[in-house]
Parts: sequence; C-alpha cells; structure tokens
Amino acid sequence: MQDNISSTLIVSHAVRPGKTVDFARWIDEVSNAAKRAPGFCGIVRLGQTNALRHLLLRFDSRDDLERFRAGDTYQQLERRARDLTIGIDQVADGRDVDIELPSDASAARWKRFLVTWLSVLPVLLIVSTTIRALLPTVPPPVQVIVSSLCLTSLLQWVILPRVQRAARAWMLKDEAGRLRT
Repeated sequence: MQDNISSTLIVSHAVRPGKTVDFARWIDEVSNAAKRAPGFCGIVRLGQTNALRHLLLRFDSRDDLERFRAGDTYQQLERRARDLTIGIDQVADGRDVDIELPSDASAARWKRFLVTWLSVLPVLLIVSTTIRALLPTVPPPVQVIVSSLCLTSLLQWVILPRVQRAARAWMLKDEAGRLRT
C-alpha cells in the first residue's frame, strides 16, 4: 500500500421514509468528524433524489482513510446510519477515480415490477369502476380512454412518486442488505 496516494471514501445511502431530517444531521456529523481527522483533504455531498444521498470523503492516503473508518466516532455514526438508511461504502485510491453510484435503476427488476403493479392495481380497479358507473351509456372504448387518462395522471403525479419514495430503501437493497450499485 503506497502511503502517498490519496484515497476516497464513497458513502452512499437510500434514506428510509421519515428519516430525512435525522439523516441530514448524520451527514453533518460525519462531515465534521472527517474534517477533524488527520489526512482529511475534502468532502463532496451529492444528492440524486429525495432519498438517495452520497458523501465523498477524500484523504491524503488509504492509511488515513482506514484510521478514520476504524475510529470510534465513525463506527458509532455508521451504526446509527443503519436505523436511518440502507447504505454501502466504497473506497477508491488515486487522484482519478471511477465510482459507480447506486441509483433507482439499480433496483432489482422484480422489485420494481411488484411496486408498480401494487400501485396500479387498486387505482385501476377504482378508476375503471367509477368511469363505468359515471358513463354507463358511453361506448366501452371511450370509457377505456377516459380511464387510462385518469389512471396515468394519478399514477404519474400522485401515486408512484409517493410509493417509490416509501419503497426506495427496500427496492435498492441487495441480498446482503446493502445498497445495490
């Protein structure tokens, strides 16, 4: 291990519903702890969505980074994060690093399918039943067109954003309980 090569800790988290404010405090605490650590060079905070956050902590060397991670302060903060998020830590050495960040596209397809289907089914049943009751004399193809407009609007702007935000941590969790990249 070369001590003169900088090292970056990439901390990625999908925040659990209702934990955003606590997680923002956690990010501040990790940032402050890193700033006090020997060899600390800089920090970058990245937010992808309401619930997906990344923290990049740069250190002078891998040894400095590993001392920071092994320290009591970071260990306590890492344990607290488990109640707030699903996360993954990655380490990259050198001045130029490639990082693969988790994203909503990282979710397992079967989980995305299940969340979408469970969102669509009740709305579809309610909308189509309501349209049939309100427009009984209108031809069925027109009823379907009206139903599809209502269904798509409700799903796009009301239901799916809320359901996906609530299910994001579960959707992005891998088999080992970590965030998928």
